[in-house]
Amino acid sequence: MRENTIVKVTKDSKVLDVLRFCPTTVKVFYTFQIYPFRDLSSDLETVALKDDADLESLLKELNGLLASPAVAGEAVGFVPGRKIHQNMSFRLVTTRHPATRDVFDRYKVLKLAEEYWPDEKMSFFAMGLNLSPDKLVTELNKAVKAEEASQLKTSVSSQPEDIHVGFMKMSVIFALTTGCLYGAGILFYFGMHGTLYGVPRAILEAHGHTQVYGWVGLFIMGISYFALPRFWGTSLYNVFMARMSLVPMTIGIVLVFLSRHLLLIGDYIPFRAMSIVGSLIEVAAICLFLYIMTNTYRSNSTRKFEVYEAYFFAGYGWFLIQALMFVGTMTYMAYNGLNTVPPLIEQPMLHMQIMGFACMVILGILTKTLPVFLGIKEPKKDVNLYVFLLLNVSILSRVASLFLRDTYPLFETIFLAAGCLEGLAVLLFFYNLRLHRIGEIESGMPRKEFRKFIKASLFWFFLAESALLYFTVNEFYTGAEMSYAMFGAYRHAIFVGFITMMIVGCASKMIPMSLGQQLYSYRALFWTFVLLNTGSVLRVTCQPLAADYEMNSLFLPMGISGFLEYGALFLFGYNVWKTVGQRQVQEGKGTTERITKVTPETNVYQLVTQHPQTLDVLVNRGFKQLKNPVLLNTVARTVNIGTAVTIHTTDLGSLLEELNEAIDKKNSHAQDAP
Repeated sequence: MRENTIVKVTKDSKVLDVLRFCPTTVKVFYTFQIYPFRDLSSDLETVALKDDADLESLLKELNGLLASPAVAGEAVGFVPGRKIHQNMSFRLVTTRHPATRDVFDRYKVLKLAEEYWPDEKMSFFAMGLNLSPDKLVTELNKAVKAEEASQLKTSVSSQPEDIHVGFMKMSVIFALTTGCLYGAGILFYFGMHGTLYGVPRAILEAHGHTQVYGWVGLFIMGISYFALPRFWGTSLYNVFMARMSLVPMTIGIVLVFLSRHLLLIGDYIPFRAMSIVGSLIEVAAICLFLYIMTNTYRSNSTRKFEVYEAYFFAGYGWFLIQALMFVGTMTYMAYNGLNTVPPLIEQPMLHMQIMGFACMVILGILTKTLPVFLGIKEPKKDVNLYVFLLLNVSILSRVASLFLRDTYPLFETIFLAAGCLEGLAVLLFFYNLRLHRIGEIESGMPRKEFRKFIKASLFWFFLAESALLYFTVNEFYTGAEMSYAMFGAYRHAIFVGFITMMIVGCASKMIPMSLGQQLYSYRALFWTFVLLNTGSVLRVTCQPLAADYEMNSLFLPMGISGFLEYGALFLFGYNVWKTVGQRQVQEGKGTTERITKVTPETNVYQLVTQHPQTLDVLVNRGFKQLKNPVLLNTVARTVNIGTAVTIHTTDLGSLLEELNEAIDKKNSHAQDAP
């Protein structure tokens, strides 16, 4: 027997060769109770012996069928209708209903069917699998029904393009009112009076709480709702609940902020109750957020775990833990008549807020998106995992040692070890990024202004973590705690220099991308960058020099630095508002730019809509979800090519080349047509 040609079937003929030459022979095998798909690589003698069939009779029947002139003219058809029938071909069934491919794959015949029997009927496969045609058809129709139910669910609760906008707007509102503006006013007071004291500590704590929960917390919630379902190839678990989680979070933040100020007027029970109720509402909002994100993650059970997901969920976990601790703190303060957070609780809670929550989530974002955003090779996953483990061990150790080092001397050593572990984790993170190779894989993005924010934020992160490591070692060996001014400078470097800088950079990239347009004003973005860095430099340098080294002339520039940063966030907020408004105007006009060349900024939905031939390229590269018309019409609207390769890893350069070749080929054919 030669490949693809059979003169006569012998005992040495392979089952697969027989079926390839004449699929109808499956009926002969079935008559002898031989189910050929189980033994495709075996010869007929082995199969007959295994299934206790008469070899001579089997060969006679097979050769008799092959000699029949009707074999060559065998026709394959199907019964029209919505449901699958046994007379439908494999090609028709799997093309019309992609979900049925999973059924064939489960029986391990998918690739064989695609290569050898694409036009065979369902009855052919039923006989080869020892299934009744009705049973196979039932399984296939169940897969179709599940597919339709999934599409219906997606169409009803599909991921909206603007799910994050409300959270980002509210986070900007908090930053421009009770957050940055309030802090700038306090800082200006310090600068004018030449001191870091004179303002009730409760006010400083209220300002810090608003920054953590209102500015950073709401931003992270919004970006998580928007980005993670796309990274996971699924839709948000419950859009209504996600939108509603903004309400309790906002109410809780406002109640806590008001109560901390009202308690300065008088220690009344309603004011105490307001702080406890507000903190409980915040916990409820965080639990709702975690419930939505957990169920969203679980909705796609086929995807493989990635390290960046561990960063996100660890950050969410620390967010919840510190929120529960804050509830306990408010209750403790009410019971003991205190107006300020006890120092024993304040430092561990701040570390969980900054390093455990904010930095952990941001590192997760960077782990997933930075290679594409900066045009560098993807970091090593095992190193990212080591960084994750070291960071969480260091956070847990530092929090425990801050609580217990004054009571148990052993925890002084643990405090030092925690600082060293955190420093090592940060060094590994920077080493793994290989930032010296930025742009090595040129992304071709037309607008790259956001890159300088990411680079600057990473500089501030390295600076802040170096300072914290120095503080830790110095405290361990000298026994003297770092000054309030020095530690405040560190906290400002990591909160404004790293966290806020990264938020602005990511938002200036993701908000326009999600809306399928450019940022309203890149000039405003430039001045945002200048003002934010200038203010941070003045604050971080002037505060310790003025307070610890008695350079009193530096108090005034320190006081002004807050308003420079406020100006930066005001420009950023204005840019966000105008960008969203610009989208609404464009939607009213219905304008869509014609795509002539594919870049990382090219919107996936617009590309496939204008150039349908590119869909095959994307599907072949692994983006099989795009075959689902509902997902194509929803999720793909908010994803560009640069982001798509972070969702399903593939080489960006070769993908762009292949897509552009598909467009050019189609255009050349159109020009050659008469």
